[in-house]
Amino acid sequence: MQPEIHPDLEKLSFLIGRWEGVGVAGYEGTEEFQFGQEIEFSYEGGPFLAYRSCAWRIAGDGSLGEYVTSENGYWRIRPAGTELPKDAPEGASPVHVEVLISHPEGFSEVYLGNIFANRVELATDAVLRTETGLEVTAGHRLYGLFGDDRETLGYAWDMAAQGHELRSYMSAQLKRADKKAAKKD
Repeated sequence: MQPEIHPDLEKLSFLIGRWEGVGVAGYEGTEEFQFGQEIEFSYEGGPFLAYRSCAWRIAGDGSLGEYVTSENGYWRIRPAGTELPKDAPEGASPVHVEVLISHPEGFSEVYLGNIFANRVELATDAVLRTETGLEVTAGHRLYGLFGDDRETLGYAWDMAAQGHELRSYMSAQLKRADKKAAKKD
């Protein structure tokens, strides 16, 4: 039985569920490839969403092949009255959501972002890495619902890594894989 969602998370509730689909990835020094992906946003009872994602290369026969990467984290709404950081410059955009994402390649990202209807835009506030972790210095992500019935979750991830400026890395289109978790509007 799913608990009633925390009121702070109402703006992010459109993400809750398991999503599956395909996308394309590529970066400087890496040939572009197609991948299959599963993303899950779950509500565990607190004022946050748990986040999990896993991607595999698409094999020649169209099946899921070699593991590409995964990530885990948490998404939370900033408490009312804290939409602007204390040291925000005049005219700064409000921050609605804070996101923590960790990667097995040895780095973690802290994102700050905004929610506009069924779309979230995130930019890194900080990136931490282990001594041998992938040299990532910044990221930008967009997540949003589109399609006739807003049934597709699309996202794009730009990354600055290995001495390169921010550039396209991964994007995908995913369909809800758990119809029972879909929220009816």
